[in-house]
Amino acid sequence: MTEIAAHGAQALLGAAIRPLAASTFVATFTGVGLGREQARNVLAKEIHARFGKPRDSDTHDAHRAVVIQIVLIWEQVLLAARTSHGPLLLLPDGARVLAAADPLGELHALLRI
Repeated sequence: MTEIAAHGAQALLGAAIRPLAASTFVATFTGVGLGREQARNVLAKEIHARFGKPRDSDTHDAHRAVVIQIVLIWEQVLLAARTSHGPLLLLPDGARVLAAADPLGELHALLRI
């Protein structure tokens, strides 16, 4: 792992996962309607924007693992779900949260951050 890539991966792996899940949910699904699909790579691109793009397989694996963990958190609280063909689907509770006056505050309460 290069030093720059290692720093980004360390920052990503050291980030508090629930606040990251909350903020990336808003970034990933704002403007997506109820029952609409969103490509999972939108979440991956958001993680890359915040922590740098993976430059080697170790960093790529770390990014992929965090993306999956975030999606699992979303699924656990019924905000979004993976579809059988790959994209993420915005669920009714997720649409309700996004429509709130303070979506991030709603997510923090829901995720007990």
